[in-house]
Amino acid sequence: MATWSEDIALALEQLGGIAPLAEIYEQVATIRPKPHPADLGASVRGAIERNSSDSTVFSGNDLFFSVHGIGGGVWGLRSFEKPTPLASDIDSLGNEAPQRQHQKTYRILRDTALARQIKLLHKNKCQICGESIKLPNGELYSEAHHIQPLGNPHKGPDTSENILVLCPNHHVMLDYGVIAIDPSKLNLHHKHKIGATYITYHNEVIMKPTNSP
Repeated sequence: MATWSEDIALALEQLGGIAPLAEIYEQVATIRPKPHPADLGASVRGAIERNSSDSTVFSGNDLFFSVHGIGGGVWGLRSFEKPTPLASDIDSLGNEAPQRQHQKTYRILRDTALARQIKLLHKNKCQICGESIKLPNGELYSEAHHIQPLGNPHKGPDTSENILVLCPNHHVMLDYGVIAIDPSKLNLHHKHKIGATYITYHNEVIMKPTNSP
């Protein structure tokens, strides 16, 4: 019989790589042969925490990650937490022009572990238009945008409240302050709250005023 961690990993694969505990319980129950223990949820939680370096009781393989910390109720599969692919205009062997080198560094810096987890939560769909890009290898592509940018002069934090999942077009528009962020029109997830403070920062600081004719 498969171990609890193996069944949980399979359940998360079937759920898209990330899911609330309630959905994980249900999926594991359909996978694992009966009879089940009286408290299947406790067995699942224990196996997840023993196999997650996010947990204080970590003692196994680092298979799972917590999206909102222990107690947050949403878990993901580490193997799904992949770095965003670099475009073909980035030379992996070096020898880049300064502009391309800067572009590569910027892409890597903004592709934090938290950003990858939030993208997975949204299934790589843009929170403005709902679109995602399917790459030739079948993977879905999206970009994580820090609403109040990281680093100087903005010094925004790398927190889930400061991250939007976007398609490249809307990412560029927000980076350059072309459009405002209207929270009433964003595609939201109940496990991912956007901070009003960061939206205000974008709309008042990053957003470029329209030139008068």
